[in-house]
Amino acid sequence: MKKIINGAYIVCIFASMSCATSARDKPPLSALSPLEAALYTIKQNAPEIEKYFLFDETGALIVEGKTENFQVRYDLQNIQAESAGSYWVPFTVLCLETGAVQEDILLWKPQKDGAGLLLSFDDDFFDTWERYFDLFDRYNAHVTFFVLGTYTSFSDKAIKRGHDVGYHSLRHSNLPKVSRQTFYAETVSPADNFRNAGVPLVSFAYPFGFYEPWMHEELLKTYKILRGFNTGFQLYRKTDITQNGFVFSKSIDNVLFTQDKDFMAEIDRILRTLKFIGRGLILPVSSHTISDTADWGIKPRRLEYLLQTANDLQLDFYRYKDIL
Repeated sequence: MKKIINGAYIVCIFASMSCATSARDKPPLSALSPLEAALYTIKQNAPEIEKYFLFDETGALIVEGKTENFQVRYDLQNIQAESAGSYWVPFTVLCLETGAVQEDILLWKPQKDGAGLLLSFDDDFFDTWERYFDLFDRYNAHVTFFVLGTYTSFSDKAIKRGHDVGYHSLRHSNLPKVSRQTFYAETVSPADNFRNAGVPLVSFAYPFGFYEPWMHEELLKTYKILRGFNTGFQLYRKTDITQNGFVFSKSIDNVLFTQDKDFMAEIDRILRTLKFIGRGLILPVSSHTISDTADWGIKPRRLEYLLQTANDLQLDFYRYKDIL
């Protein structure tokens, strides 16, 4: 469901986790004031609370929810770890009728619910990627490698280790700048080379993230899912992806983060938002090589922080072929 609040475009989805009290401990809501009843519902992180995210005028990410005549804002940047994977989440409740405001906290314990990451790497850093297969195994992380060029044995090695292989074009050309003939030679014709070798290639990532609308229709005759690339992030349901055949993937490359602490803060921000808002939501993220020095790559320690944080939040790792 889509919604407009204060002129901002947001995506509305439903809460996934619950710290619900057992039925015998639940107070009779009829005995509570409307504000007390709303506070009780919010502190249970009840699934009937409609949650969404948006960006304020400063660009800060905000997570809000609504239940009957009350609006709640969750402070995911200042959550505190409790124990055994639980977190205290501060929140503020606004009564839409009276304007009364009250602050409180809820106890949140992330659980497996289908929410996860769609992690991918682009280009032809085959030897480097292969060196990190063991790291991916350590965190039970399955990824998709969007490869350049023609078939190599790397595709077989990646698939054997539980990963997926998509295509990223023959020579990484700027597709909107080439002829139609070159477009097909770069994107469609090479697919047979891989498929004849037993590599399915169900997904395609646009070089540089550049495309024109007509390319979607043409490429979806050969591939099932197309991937764009930008610096913002979007959350998707599987059905959204399969119906549209297209996703934007957020860059997590070194060039965007001056210091490790900036990267870590961004990962905390977006992964907490992904997990807290809804059941089954998927966040596409992507990089290139794995390197301490490359602008278009991710530092090994940053990659491990991403994988560890995803594990701590009980997020799943999806391959593009898993979406179908």
